[in-house]
Amino acid sequence: MRKFYMLLIALFLVLGLAACTENGNIDFPEFNEDDVVQLSAQEMITLFENIDYTTVDTESVKISTKGHIFVLSENEDTTYWTSRDDTKITIDATIYGLASDVIGDVRLHGEGEIDVQTSSYYDDDYSDPTESSQVVKGTMGVYFVNGYLYVKADVEHAEDGAELEKENFKQKLNQQVTQAMLDEALGEADPDQIDDMIPQEYLDMLENGDLDEIMDAIPNLKVYKDGNTYSIVFSVTKQVVLDSLSEMIAAVMEATGSTVTPADINEMVIEAQDQINQVVDELEFTYVISITGNKVTQVAEMLKFKSVDGNIDIDMTSVIEIGVELPSFPKDLDEYTPVDEIGEGIFEDSPSSFKS
Repeated sequence: MRKFYMLLIALFLVLGLAACTENGNIDFPEFNEDDVVQLSAQEMITLFENIDYTTVDTESVKISTKGHIFVLSENEDTTYWTSRDDTKITIDATIYGLASDVIGDVRLHGEGEIDVQTSSYYDDDYSDPTESSQVVKGTMGVYFVNGYLYVKADVEHAEDGAELEKENFKQKLNQQVTQAMLDEALGEADPDQIDDMIPQEYLDMLENGDLDEIMDAIPNLKVYKDGNTYSIVFSVTKQVVLDSLSEMIAAVMEATGSTVTPADINEMVIEAQDQINQVVDELEFTYVISITGNKVTQVAEMLKFKSVDGNIDIDMTSVIEIGVELPSFPKDLDEYTPVDEIGEGIFEDSPSSFKS
């Protein structure tokens, strides 16, 4: 893998996972149990029907994510081949953005720290073993304003066990994104692409007034009310899954029209529990959506997962805040070096990923 490709990995991580506040901590929403409310079916229907989802696309947002993803994949056929892929990603960054159908209004401001380490090994009976590794770590900034993309990097990188090399640059892509380009991109987009914050089957239940059915289907869903802000919180843990197996299996059997006895269900529960315990060491997932008035103001997710064999370790927290104030851009953007492709003059073998 070429050096510039590793840098692109870091760039995309900052853009895609972008995360965390300046002090290195995310303010994941917490709630007072005294604020739990029981809404009637009609109140739930009104709450979701009145949401103006267009604000998600027209107001500035701040995405905060912090954590790590460690994944080790090993495959072995003792007769013919063996492979091993190891990926470790740690990220702590912040991204602000403003979407618009006017290119002059589009903004992106992303900064963060990343540490990406990957390695792979492959051996078979027909060729020599192959082994490779890549490391890139440091700080990066990605900015988009007035149709131009700016990138700064202060990173260390290495491949295949070599010593770390330092790179520090600030570059501006020559190619400006024009209004015509944006119009073309928007023309190809699906106007109905906004994902529903709540699964459609649950909205259907709401419309039918089946609030009890929803709460039975999602036993760990709570609604909190603080002032005029409603927060819907869904959480699940390994223990919750284990405790709910009997009800979930019974529901599946009923939905599929299968006839089973309590003894059959108990046998399936024991088998499922054994399988889960063999694979899952820790599982904790929380999802929050907050609605103030008729606007979605915050969406948050927290995931912790560890496998029994230690090959998977995920601890990621993300918070999206809508309607925030955008930060100021660096004052030296005019001093960034104009290039036809990001990385030009830094990496001789850089591909034309950002070429004009």
